[in-house]
Amino acid sequence: MWGVFKFVLFDFRKYFLVGLFLTFSSMIRGEVIIEPTPDGGIQPRLTLDNEGHVHLLYFKKRINRPSSREGNLYYRQYDDEAGRFGIPIRVSSSAFSMQTFSIARASLAVTDDGRVHVMWYYPKSSEMIYSRSNPQRTVFEEQRSMVTNYQEGIDAGGDIAAIGTRVAIVWGAGDLTAEHKRTIFARSSLDSGENFSEELSISNPDLGACACCSLAADYLAADDLIVAYRSAIDGIGRHMQLLTLESKNNEISNAFYGAVHDKQEWEASFCPLSTNDISRDNEGQHWLVFETESRIMELNLTTQNKVAAVGDPFIETRQKNPAVAINKDGERLIAWGEAISHARGGRLNMRLFDQASRSLDVESMREINIPDYSFPATVALPTGDFLVLY
Repeated sequence: MWGVFKFVLFDFRKYFLVGLFLTFSSMIRGEVIIEPTPDGGIQPRLTLDNEGHVHLLYFKKRINRPSSREGNLYYRQYDDEAGRFGIPIRVSSSAFSMQTFSIARASLAVTDDGRVHVMWYYPKSSEMIYSRSNPQRTVFEEQRSMVTNYQEGIDAGGDIAAIGTRVAIVWGAGDLTAEHKRTIFARSSLDSGENFSEELSISNPDLGACACCSLAADYLAADDLIVAYRSAIDGIGRHMQLLTLESKNNEISNAFYGAVHDKQEWEASFCPLSTNDISRDNEGQHWLVFETESRIMELNLTTQNKVAAVGDPFIETRQKNPAVAINKDGERLIAWGEAISHARGGRLNMRLFDQASRSLDVESMREINIPDYSFPATVALPTGDFLVLY
């Protein structure tokens, strides 16, 4: 069908003609629904389970301390029939102070038994924290600290991935003053997070690891985990590295790196404070979105043979914090923020591509400012429409 943006919480009359124009001028099958994060939350993360159900994680400040950055993580499941999110369920066992940078964002994944798994960063104590829900997703277990041996220099968010009953948590650590020696670590579980392996160093130490850049991880197959992270070769080679780990009986049997294309290379003596995101389509192909030299890039992780810039900025300023979603028709929506500082969320921008990677020239038709300390998230709904939260 013809597509149209659905904007919420603003004057319909003012934007009726814009919506009508989009309806008859674009060949977009999926509708793009743009909404603020529910419940006054920030830092939304969205994911799909293997049945196509949508799950949301976000941070919300404590109501009785509005001037503070202290709050909790909450989870909500999307009601497909009602077209809205269900009741919020608290994830974190106790309130904590939110890191002001988007790099410290929490992450979530869902195993086949229905459990939601969440990993997040405690900046005050430099801990990686984990919790999981019951299979009914009505309550979360008491949170647990997951890193003991390799805790030095944890300074950014890790990621969590799941497939079947497997769960993997991944993070970077090491001396903050020697980024060229930092490495990536992981723990994995075969029983939906009941038990985890020991902490393992998984990356090539010669590549280093950027101290304050987030990473992204996902399972390519039941035994193959891919980790996309930013290196710090000689302290300046902050390239996007693609590390694939093959495992057997919960032990790594092989590890190898993909080629680094020119648009993955970034020479910088400073930390870019970047994030990246991975999504999978119905054909099992995985797509990565990341930042290189202040521009958002995309890469098909299955083929790894082409890296492309996503789209021009509104003005000549930095693009940051990308998120990607792919609907049942193979259309890819990529959303990000622009004109961002350490605390400012920036302006929302996005692009839509068809299955053949042809740009459909879709972007926000009005200025939407992302809240401070936040970033966009996107997901494909069962209808084929896209939901964007900010």
